[in-house]
Amino acid sequence: MSLTVLHMPDRQNAPPAYDTDVIIIGAGPAGMSAAVELSEAGRRVIVLDMQPTPGGQIFRSLETNLAARPATNELLDALGSTYLAGEALIARFRALTEIDYRPDTTVWDLRTDGTVGWLRGDAAGYIRAPDVILANGAMERPVPFPGWTLPGVMTAGAVQTLLKAGRLKPDGRIVLAGTGPLIFLLAEQLRCLGIRPAMVARTDRLTDSIAASRVIRLAALPAILKGAVWLGKLKVAGIAMKTGVSALRAQGNGRVESVTLTVANKQVTIPCDLLVVHDGIVPSIDLAHGAGLALEWRDNDSSWRPETSLDGTATVAPGPLMSDGPCRIRVSGDARVIGGGEAAIAHGRHVATVILGQACDREKEVVKAGRRDAAKTAAAVHRAMAYRPFIESAFPLGIAKNLPPDEAIICRCEELSAGTLRAAIAEGATDMNLVRGTSRCGMGPCQGRSCSVTLARLLSEANPHLRPSPFRARPPFRPLPLGALAKLEGVDPQLSQIESLEDKPDASTEGEPYA
Repeated sequence: MSLTVLHMPDRQNAPPAYDTDVIIIGAGPAGMSAAVELSEAGRRVIVLDMQPTPGGQIFRSLETNLAARPATNELLDALGSTYLAGEALIARFRALTEIDYRPDTTVWDLRTDGTVGWLRGDAAGYIRAPDVILANGAMERPVPFPGWTLPGVMTAGAVQTLLKAGRLKPDGRIVLAGTGPLIFLLAEQLRCLGIRPAMVARTDRLTDSIAASRVIRLAALPAILKGAVWLGKLKVAGIAMKTGVSALRAQGNGRVESVTLTVANKQVTIPCDLLVVHDGIVPSIDLAHGAGLALEWRDNDSSWRPETSLDGTATVAPGPLMSDGPCRIRVSGDARVIGGGEAAIAHGRHVATVILGQACDREKEVVKAGRRDAAKTAAAVHRAMAYRPFIESAFPLGIAKNLPPDEAIICRCEELSAGTLRAAIAEGATDMNLVRGTSRCGMGPCQGRSCSVTLARLLSEANPHLRPSPFRARPPFRPLPLGALAKLEGVDPQLSQIESLEDKPDASTEGEPYA
């Protein structure tokens, strides 16, 4: 028998060759902002992004819609200044032809030594850099409730994607349910498109807004006033709005037909053709977690986010890694801390400034200048984030505040209910990976992105002393075709050495007993 072992060499004597100065993952506000600053300073930059055009979710398909004028004038007017604010940044990003921009590219591996695995079409490989900026954005918080898997139940972000990228307008009876500014923004955008929601059902209460008023900062007033204008326009238009709703439930035969909720201790059923839900935004942690970065659990928000310093420097989690040496990953924008488009742009610029400052000459005046620049960009980040204490206080967890009942589906991919997972936990599956192994929860196409938080909370429900942690992660983080795997580019020869341990007996001794 021949045993083949993948040999992990001593990396200290064989540093990997770098393909560029900085690799940026994500072409949203933070990624573009960092790329522009670095490229204008003469750094070689590669930007990898899953989408076909730059902009991220906030500015999705903006340049395509701008190019399609006047056919898209109504849509652009409805999406408003929040959307159009990305035009200048995208133009600067596109103008810098030195940026090696690679759209339609999926990152399936990420390591702390600056190694990034990429997939584009049927080609895949590795690239490396001394600095990696992880700016892969955020995701809407998954909110399992009875009926949430019915066709016709969508998240607010999904509806915005259909508006921006598909130029599709919803119709019929529409109910928006949840909390946070995005609910108000979407309702106002729909109103501008001539679509009148049947109701905006808010889980937040007036008492939340009163409590939040105590943490208002002067720099936060413009953002807060913008939200107040959206609310004012909705009220003037006579769109029904209820606060303090709870016990959300979607019903229907084959698709959503009505939604039941509790308002002022009374159960109300509203006919609807489209139920749009939103319960806040959380950092997208799959790449950070897969790379071995430390995550912190936020009890008040029931979410994880990477442990970082202000300049995005990541902390490595304890345990074995795929690489050694210092961590070369910085996390930026909403992938680090939720702050929105303006804050993401400011933070991307700050991370780029810090990288440039560290790489500058060691002359004292140059270093001092770099520190002054970093201090300025850091201050800009603080100003852009000034409204967040108000938002977090005014719009606490709503739909996701309470764990779902047993009949609610938690893992959509494997169609596993909360009751099934609670039973597995009661039978002795006491951690995330045991539950996954016994039930297949988290093993579907989304790889746990939709169910991991809820499962972690179910485990904590059974054992309050258990600190929530995600599923164990390993590459590939996204599906990788075997054809692409077979012809990987940029494989480090040091990591692909094969050591063969020949323990097969000689032919001359065949038939003889083993000693």
